Amino acid sequence: MIKNEKIDFVLTWVDDSDPNWIEDKNKYDTNNKLPSVRIRDWDFLKYWFRSIEENAPWVNKIHLVTWGHVPKWLELDNPKLNIVNHRDIIDEKYLPVFSTTALEISLYNIPNIAEQFVYFNDDMFINDKVNSDDFFVNGLPKDIGVMSPILPVQEGVAHIVLNDLQLINKYFNRTDYLKHFTKFFNLKYGVNNFRSLILLPWNRIMGFYDQHLPLPLLKSSYQEVWNRFPELMNDTLSHRFRDNRDYSVWLMRYWQLLTGNFVPRSLNFGKYYQIEDNTVNIDKEINQKLHKLIVLNDNERLVNFEKTKEEITRYFDNRYPDKSSFEKEF
Repeated sequence: MIKNEKIDFVLTWVDDSDPNWIEDKNKYDTNNKLPSVRIRDWDFLKYWFRSIEENAPWVNKIHLVTWGHVPKWLELDNPKLNIVNHRDIIDEKYLPVFSTTALEISLYNIPNIAEQFVYFNDDMFINDKVNSDDFFVNGLPKDIGVMSPILPVQEGVAHIVLNDLQLINKYFNRTDYLKHFTKFFNLKYGVNNFRSLILLPWNRIMGFYDQHLPLPLLKSSYQEVWNRFPELMNDTLSHRFRDNRDYSVWLMRYWQLLTGNFVPRSLNFGKYYQIEDNTVNIDKEINQKLHKLIVLNDNERLVNFEKTKEEITRYFDNRYPDKSSFEKEF
């Protein structure tokens, strides 16, 4: 791989309070395929930008992917900011889409996106100083080559990940990851090496350990996958809402792993939290900077949304009190 100094960040975001978006969604969402817990906005976006400016000022460009709305406070003239409408990356015949899988597999279509980019959901934050080589080294993504069987649970995206793995197993098997032995069995993975070890008797790829963290990705990986499976990718775009027949961004990640196009990274680089009514651990995480990356994931088990939102907003405001250059001066 040739090293490319430029690294972009990509963030997908939706304003679930936008009346025009609500009207558009309700035309198609007759069976509540998009529950509110999956899309409700916590108003943390300004803290995302503040954290980026403080902790990753080296980023080349930030691409904010939206249905068409932007926050009123956002400084659109910031030279590092690029607003990306869904129509910029997805053919008009498939729009509107309300599916994250459709958006995620289309990110490589962002005009002028760098070969190296990091994909964020809006619940993912950089909470301590990071360098570019925390995400890419000599043009290769930093990632975790740990094997782990897919869990057949009803919640989440198990069906979609299984679709990804079915394609992967047409082209790869155990021999392919053993070619890159030191990347799939590495001291940085600690005891998690046993996950891969236990799966060695099977020639098939049973699954990967998927940390729900920002994903370092290569535009060229997208292009290779799309060139091989154009019909399946376009079929995913045809589903306005997430569907069990979809293929996902994990397919691009798995392709990178099995071709050896990655550099091993510690599993302790980031921490995933399911937001609960007791937010003490999140307060500690944000203000003591325990991990470089954190994920604050919404879920149905949360009882008091407004109270919890107010608490976490206070934690972020204590940690990032100053406006960033991505915010307007009112």
